[in-house]
Amino acid sequence: MKFSKKGLAAAAMLGLMAFAAGCGGGDAKPADKKAADANQSLKGKKLVMYVSFHEDTAKGLSELFKKKTGAEVSFIRLPTGEAIARMTAEKAAPKADVWLGGTSDGHAKMKADGITMPYASKNANMIPAEYRDKDSYWHGLYLETLAIGYNEGRFKKEFEPKGIKAPTKLEDLLNPAFKGEIITPDPRKSGTGFTFLSSIEQSMGDKAWDFLGKFKANVAQFTPSGYTPAQKCAAGEYLITVNFVADQTLASNKGQKIISTIYPNAGWSVVPVSKMNNKANDEVAKAFIDFCLTKEAGEIISKSTNAIACNPEVAAPAGQKPLKELNLFKAYDFAKAASVKKELTDKFFK
Repeated sequence: MKFSKKGLAAAAMLGLMAFAAGCGGGDAKPADKKAADANQSLKGKKLVMYVSFHEDTAKGLSELFKKKTGAEVSFIRLPTGEAIARMTAEKAAPKADVWLGGTSDGHAKMKADGITMPYASKNANMIPAEYRDKDSYWHGLYLETLAIGYNEGRFKKEFEPKGIKAPTKLEDLLNPAFKGEIITPDPRKSGTGFTFLSSIEQSMGDKAWDFLGKFKANVAQFTPSGYTPAQKCAAGEYLITVNFVADQTLASNKGQKIISTIYPNAGWSVVPVSKMNNKANDEVAKAFIDFCLTKEAGEIISKSTNAIACNPEVAAPAGQKPLKELNLFKAYDFAKAASVKKELTDKFFK
């Protein structure tokens, strides 16, 4: 069969175009990727999510995703522990398509229990490897670091005149003067609370349970939500909160000032997104996860949570260090924590 010169040129051009398309988005320019994502039409499709972080964050992401794709998004907000219980009960017939938020140990448990499924997002490389699951079950959206916070006004008025030292280290929380003045999340229901419990157990080793017993005796209230302790501390109901520093900053901005300290060997967590083992709304669920990993989504997350986004292109919130400069407790093992959750919480509350 013979071809004209024009035919050969056209065929060569088509071949190059096909090769470029086959090479995928890995080498695509960011602008081209963004344009492609923006043009993806999912009108008429629905996405159902369980959300285990701030409602404002979920709303911001949902609204922009709908604007970009036309998809309808609905969500139910649940603390990490309640979300896990619900997803576990619904394992045989999942009601949600995506789990958004919560802590990485919780996502590790859902992976181990077969409740979520792997999805290798085309945007996965936007997130450093240490902040996403190696098997693509979950992708990190932002980081949370535990901190000790105290109400500045109450401390200066009620405790400083007595010569009591402000709490900045874990050992300070055992001061008898603080008995009944500490509020913290319940590790059975809150991912924040369990991050505290499991990180203490991993970092202190044999000394952990002696500390935890004395700490528990000083705690006035354990809350289902990780954010509530910061709110009540900022309102002056309690002097001290132990939860994630971003929550303390948010609450402090809306109430009385909280002085926060990320204590030595503080526990931390990646806040991820996972795809449920549910193919009913497969296309829209995958598109939403792709969207969540972008800089555009990361900026919504960072602004609404005051946390550090896992996408390095997103600037750190004012007053916080960028992602690459964080001094995290790298030895913290999320999967190990997930595997012994019941054992640890039972022992803590026995």
